[in-house]
Amino acid sequence: MADNQEHNDRLDDPVEMMEAYKRTKDLETRNRLVMHYAPAVRHTIISMRSILPQNIAQEEFYHQGILALIDCIEKYDPGRGASFGTFIFKHLRGAMLSYMRKHSWLPYRVRAARRSIIAARTELSNQLMREPTDQELAEYMDIPPRELNRNLQEIAAADMISFEEMMAGGSLWSPYDGGAFKGSRVYDPPDDSVDRDMMQGELREALAAAIDGLGPKEKQVISLCYYENLNLREIGEVLNVSQQRISFIRSQALVKLRKVMVEYLHGEEEE
Repeated sequence: MADNQEHNDRLDDPVEMMEAYKRTKDLETRNRLVMHYAPAVRHTIISMRSILPQNIAQEEFYHQGILALIDCIEKYDPGRGASFGTFIFKHLRGAMLSYMRKHSWLPYRVRAARRSIIAARTELSNQLMREPTDQELAEYMDIPPRELNRNLQEIAAADMISFEEMMAGGSLWSPYDGGAFKGSRVYDPPDDSVDRDMMQGELREALAAAIDGLGPKEKQVISLCYYENLNLREIGEVLNVSQQRISFIRSQALVKLRKVMVEYLHGEEEE
């Protein structure tokens, strides 16, 4: 039924409809555009499945995405050359990240949990002379396995949000602020779409080179996370290792990527 409804909401010529809305500001026209592009919100949520916190319902992210979509329709300028589909990609993703940070960003608890897990994992590994399982680590820390899993997911999400926001600093389509992310000291969005595309292409090449410089296991984990959208548990099952090991590998990889990209974006080493 939902698929049929989405099919019925598709427009024959969304470009013409967008131009009509820009001329008339008719709310019914805007609503038809929202319904046409609403599947992009669902697609964005699916593409971020590996980092979205489990304690926030997906419908909440969908609602935020729809609000961001309406904002995009209002701000989009067809005369600047980019298609609307390209324009909304980072805006929708940015809306999800902003909502996630606002409602589940717990830096102190995440940092404390990271320290506790690393210390316990090191101690237990030394005792066992091998890597502990998730069950063994939970028992050693005297916490339920569910709590360990939640902590690992929060640490992974925190690392990923931090990295994506850093990358947003180099993006020429940063969400909502009309310019580069406030942490960036390099990029201002050029008016010329050719210059913008060229700079974004350079950024993609730099990121690809940074990923290529990772170790084999780190590249595999990043690939499964970003390109296959698998969460920690699923990646662990694919590679036949524990969630805590996957969390550790991904954190290491993101630290390395962040260092390389900060140097690229700002021309200096990260402190």
